[in-house]
Amino acid sequence: MAVSEAGISHKRRSPGREDESAILKKRSPREKVLFGFIFALFAIYALSLIFPFLYMFLNSLKDPYEYLLEQSHLSMPKDWLFSNYWKAFTEMKIDDSAGNPIYFPVMFLNSVWYSVLCTASGVFASALTSYCVAKYRFKLRGVLYGIAIFSMTIPIVGNTGSFFKLIYQLGLYNSPLYPVVTAFGGFGFNFLVLYGFFRSIPWSYAEATFIDGGGHFTVFFRVMLPQAWPALLTLFIMSFIGAWNDYMTMILYMPDFPTLASGLYVIESSLKRGDGGSYPVYYAALLIACVPIMAIFAGFSNVIMSNFTIGGLKE
Repeated sequence: MAVSEAGISHKRRSPGREDESAILKKRSPREKVLFGFIFALFAIYALSLIFPFLYMFLNSLKDPYEYLLEQSHLSMPKDWLFSNYWKAFTEMKIDDSAGNPIYFPVMFLNSVWYSVLCTASGVFASALTSYCVAKYRFKLRGVLYGIAIFSMTIPIVGNTGSFFKLIYQLGLYNSPLYPVVTAFGGFGFNFLVLYGFFRSIPWSYAEATFIDGGGHFTVFFRVMLPQAWPALLTLFIMSFIGAWNDYMTMILYMPDFPTLASGLYVIESSLKRGDGGSYPVYYAALLIACVPIMAIFAGFSNVIMSNFTIGGLKE
């Protein structure tokens, strides 16, 4: 059976999808210039994000004396000292309030349990409060929603003094219970996102559960939470990254439980004062601290982006 040459070269295209080259050809010269300018801005921005990591990586492999004698700190290391990364694990430390040394592995473990506790308690509390406000009618429903909005407008600096006094009087200062109690407020950004998500879930699912003999807890845990799982996972990842990078909370309220963020901040301050230490080992520690967050974001970036659209989460 003969087949025409045009039939062989013809490629079936998906409906509603134009060829990108054809779209570019349709652009006016002014649009092409604007497109090129925007592309150049994004390229410069991307390079600005890569530069700090390149700077830290190059200097983390240098000898401390080589680093101090240089002026630009952008040259290649003479000797590639990967042993600085081992020194960051074994030698980098800070002292707690009693003068006891706390080494890098302990700070790493503190970062893990602090981030997990803050994230889990915060996201669960937000899911619980947002579900109740979104799906149940009661007298204080509007008041709770107003408090959730108003709490986001209060600047952190404005309530630090009173909040510190409250934490101290409650016995939560320097206590591992601090992240659980304070993160269990249930308001903030997570509340607003989950409120809109729960509002979009039809109540007919709950009615069907009630007919089958299920109660309100069954509806929440077995019906509503699975429906909101994409939003919960996205918020969990974002909250975990925020808690991992939080250093001021640990310095103010939990100084004897330093995380990588707060511990490296203290070490950086010590280096700037000239109290001893090694900048190359410090840069090696910074890169190690970035690895878990980069791995999480790389592994779940598709999940995060697939659940976000312009202006909010997908329904």
